[in-house]
Amino acid sequence: MTLLSSTDAKIAELRRVFDQARAAPFSSGMEEQAEDLLAIRVSRDSYAIRVNEISGLATDRKIVAFPSLIPELLGVAGIRGALVPVYSLAMLLGYKAETERTRWLALCGTEDPVALAFSEFEGYVRVSLTQLYAAEQKDVARTHVQHVVRATDMVGAVVSIPLIRKTIQRRCGNDGVSKER
Repeated sequence: MTLLSSTDAKIAELRRVFDQARAAPFSSGMEEQAEDLLAIRVSRDSYAIRVNEISGLATDRKIVAFPSLIPELLGVAGIRGALVPVYSLAMLLGYKAETERTRWLALCGTEDPVALAFSEFEGYVRVSLTQLYAAEQKDVARTHVQHVVRATDMVGAVVSIPLIRKTIQRRCGNDGVSKER
């Protein structure tokens, strides 16, 4: 009887292991690394922003303009209970000011937040790291782009938000990105 019960126990254990193996998703043993991106358009050109480099998106916010020596600074907008400086992403990337209404704002940072205004949001894209390529730095005006993404439904430059923030700090002439002289 103990032989039979130990056999039953072994069968139950094998059944449990088999069922667990089939319930888990298939894995080749190597986790595919992926990057989450937001596909956008700036002056009709395709770009992407890394999701992990922004703190959120806002849309249709009233931007209150004021006199400034910084042409990229569009004004301020009320976002999440605070006044946030809004900069033209197009102008920071070397384009002329967009003539279309800049409907979308990418929120960057939490301590000293800034918002980057752009006109078109195309959607969320998850790509394999093998679909990101180092960008050649031939064009000095596009120094905020270090990678290019090539996916099935998009090809575009990936904007480096940390480099954009450094440019804003430099343009403001101080260490705080949201404070103007």
